[in-house]
Amino acid sequence: MPDILKADLINSLPQPLTVRLLGEKEPMWELHDIDVETGLLRINVCGKLQGMHISDIGDFTDMDGVTHDPDSFYCEGGQTP
Repeated sequence: MPDILKADLINSLPQPLTVRLLGEKEPMWELHDIDVETGLLRINVCGKLQGMHISDIGDFTDMDGVTHDPDSFYCEGGQTP
């Protein structure tokens, strides 16, 4: 299965990354890991890992405070409807 997400882009961002879930202003949850083949990821929610999909994320924020649109992480033609 080909990657649907750009691993090189994700790995180049200043870590750690935090996520804002769709529809929420706060809180920001720490990204634990992300699978570039499937778009599945896990976030740290109060010390426990919760699985979800990149389509559930409103935006990512890197350690420098720069926000990133999840759509920018997709390889061309890799985003599923």
